[in-house]
Amino acid sequence: MKTVLFTSDAKRHKYIAKELAEHTSLQLIVDEKKSVSITKNNGLNDEDTLFWKNHFKLRENSEKQFFKDIEFPENVELLSLEHGKINSELVQEKLKEIRPDFIILFGTSIIKRDILNLFPNKFINLHLGLSPYYKGSATNLFPFYYKEPECVGATIHIASEKVDAGAILCQLRPEIEVKDDMHTTGNKVILKAGKLLPKILQDYNSGKIDLKKQSKSGKELRIKDLNISILKEIYKNFEQGMIIDYIRDKEQRDLSKPIVNFNF
Repeated sequence: MKTVLFTSDAKRHKYIAKELAEHTSLQLIVDEKKSVSITKNNGLNDEDTLFWKNHFKLRENSEKQFFKDIEFPENVELLSLEHGKINSELVQEKLKEIRPDFIILFGTSIIKRDILNLFPNKFINLHLGLSPYYKGSATNLFPFYYKEPECVGATIHIASEKVDAGAILCQLRPEIEVKDDMHTTGNKVILKAGKLLPKILQDYNSGKIDLKKQSKSGKELRIKDLNISILKEIYKNFEQGMIIDYIRDKEQRDLSKPIVNFNF
């Protein structure tokens, strides 16, 4: 099974590349630089700037702990692009040459309709979040703002022109523990998704998975919606025992937000 990965240069993304290279025939990694808007802190006072920087430092330290020294596989072609160049003719020509069974998207900018139509149903999005409950960006952060840890996880679905709206192959939740914070929880999601993704692709390719159409209900969010006040509230929710409350009634709360899961 030939695969291509569209992703960006981060340890958690390199982990997904590693798993695909070990369990599928990974032909190409398209590495798109992240937008600078994700980490910019323009206009903040000194206190909030320190808080913002500390948040990203904590995230970085957690990634190092979970994914250590993982790098992109050396024996796989790597194509590095500036942000927003993912839909270029160069990329399209590469895909035409390879003719992959699946093109996995993980953390890149939006793929346009023209390129999606060239390879119908071959683009598979690894969405960090449980769609349709949370769509768009920061979808494993906002559930903590709304005190819904049951909505943290990953959705593996067909990529579509509309954001996170394609039919679902499978979804997963992490095993959240009392000691977890937003960073460890997010990394647990990626670890589990990386282990399951090759198996899910194999089963879908062999016809063992029936696609599940998404409903239209849910929150659709953008990175611009994540501000310092919301981030502070998330940390506060953790400090006030949000995870303990969730674990205490985990079974019922998970059932209230059903997911597409084939008991992998």
